[in-house]
Amino acid sequence: MRRSSLSRWGTAAALLAAVVAVAAWRTAAADPARGPQPDSGTTSSDERQSPDEVRDYWTPQRMKEARPAPMPEDD
Repeated sequence: MRRSSLSRWGTAAALLAAVVAVAAWRTAAADPARGPQPDSGTTSSDERQSPDEVRDYWTPQRMKEARPAPMPEDD
């Protein structure tokens, strides 16, 4: 009788270990480590300028030579 009881506990422990291993593997496969993201080509800045500074920067010559920023295209 004792041998049968130990055998059942061993089987239960092995089954539990297998379930935990499969669950860990599936979790790791579903949530891959994030690698470097592709450059979106956009930038941002928290620098603030007064309206007078902006007006002084955008001279008629600069406005004439200004080009629109490239925009992402839909695939």
